[in-house]
Amino acid sequence: MKTLSLCALALLGVVGIVSAQSDGKTKSLTHDELRQVLDSAKKSLFFLDVREPKEIEDNGSIKGYVNIPVGQLESRLGEVPKDKQIVTACAHGKRAGTAAAILVKNGYTVLGACGLADWKDKNHPLVFPEKK
Repeated sequence: MKTLSLCALALLGVVGIVSAQSDGKTKSLTHDELRQVLDSAKKSLFFLDVREPKEIEDNGSIKGYVNIPVGQLESRLGEVPKDKQIVTACAHGKRAGTAAAILVKNGYTVLGACGLADWKDKNHPLVFPEKK
């Protein structure tokens, strides 16, 4: 019963996040909401980190991230799958919001935008790219 309740709560959170996009605005995700989305939508989620590669090298990102800096996004839209739900991320959320707006304008489904500084401050797990 507890598992069923937790699943229902996570689903309601995702539905609420998706409904935020219907009014043309992308929801800013808190670290708790991001954790819910990551836990409940793993296979259908595309996690897009729009920071510069050096920022990810220094600060890490979420496991499974794809990096396309926001300044390159419009020219690289072909690398973003249309059949996945997308979360955009940067350090504090501003560039992630810009990226989300670009994606929505081009017909993508964006669950939300987030800043990873708060995620890092709460000691949630991060991955770092391999040094070349």
